[in-house]
Amino acid sequence: MSKTLKTLVAAAALAAATAASATPIIGKTSVSLGQVIVSLGVVSWVPNPPVDAYQTAGKTYGQFATKQLGATGSFNDPVFGSIMAPTTGWVQDLTQAPGPNLVPIGANPSPIPNFLHFNAKPNWLFSENYLAPGQFGSPFVFTDLGGNTSVTMTVTGYACDDTNANHVCDAGEDVTRWTGIFSSQYTNTTTAQLVAIILGGGTLAQNDWSATIEASKLPEPATVGLVGLALAGLGFVGRRRQAK
Repeated sequence: MSKTLKTLVAAAALAAATAASATPIIGKTSVSLGQVIVSLGVVSWVPNPPVDAYQTAGKTYGQFATKQLGATGSFNDPVFGSIMAPTTGWVQDLTQAPGPNLVPIGANPSPIPNFLHFNAKPNWLFSENYLAPGQFGSPFVFTDLGGNTSVTMTVTGYACDDTNANHVCDAGEDVTRWTGIFSSQYTNTTTAQLVAIILGGGTLAQNDWSATIEASKLPEPATVGLVGLALAGLGFVGRRRQAK
């Protein structure tokens, strides 16, 4: 093996080892959001929590509580996983109108920091950068369940352990991708009835909402590139040997 190829393989191994030793936020948890005010352009999680230093001035938030069972990965620790110690947190209210709480449907050109926060993990930073389009110009997907209706909304963003508390995921802070699927079921209400309320400018009856939050590791482009380059080099060497 040539000296150059040895260097490439060593670099790839080092990068892979570094990635393997990282401790990113990964796993899944479920949260209860309580009663929620929902209309075509506004999602207001209630009740609002007390002001926290980590929140963004001018924005409003609602509280949630993690469910006691089913947490995995980073969420499955004595705080998140114990039946005796569920934790609480807050999530930013959403509005399609201009203002501090504007969260546009689709890609967000300016990712929103502190969108989701777990009180037991004050340095965890969950930003939002995409509110999935739903139906009828809303972020909601309506599913008829035989006289009942499921309403679902999907939000994605990035998460990291913001160790220097600057509200930004810096290089080396193990950024991961998170997805939040927020949902509620409205009993004895058809999809047509809910859509008529939404499109008519009304507000849905307050109903309990919950969410599943899942964080997964991003691909390591530098590592993948180095490993690929090393493998390509090995293939090149093999072809040269066969040609001799």
